[in-house]
Amino acid sequence: MSPRPAIRDLALIGLALAIGWWARGAGTPVLAQRSTSSSSSRTGDSTLAFQMFGAGNDAALAVYNPTNRVLYVYQHANLGNSNVSCTYSYAIPNPGAPIERENCKPGDLLPQH
Repeated sequence: MSPRPAIRDLALIGLALAIGWWARGAGTPVLAQRSTSSSSSRTGDSTLAFQMFGAGNDAALAVYNPTNRVLYVYQHANLGNSNVSCTYSYAIPNPGAPIERENCKPGDLLPQH
């Protein structure tokens, strides 16, 4: 009996485990903090939470700013050039309260000088 089928089966199991391990981290929110270095053009010390969801051309980025309780959504984050604009935002006054979706203005989150 040839060991080839057993090696192939082990390789497929290893591949399935690797894909499962990689996918388990997908969809996990990540906390990010603004840079406090002198090279940063933004000011403040706010902690942001962001999450990529979707895949390929439909991938989107959601960024939550707890300072002003606003969730910003950047649709099609993988398309176009490296400058991705905010599509819309949700102001979240209190958990459980009604929220309103607002379209982002061009340059909404750019640093103010």
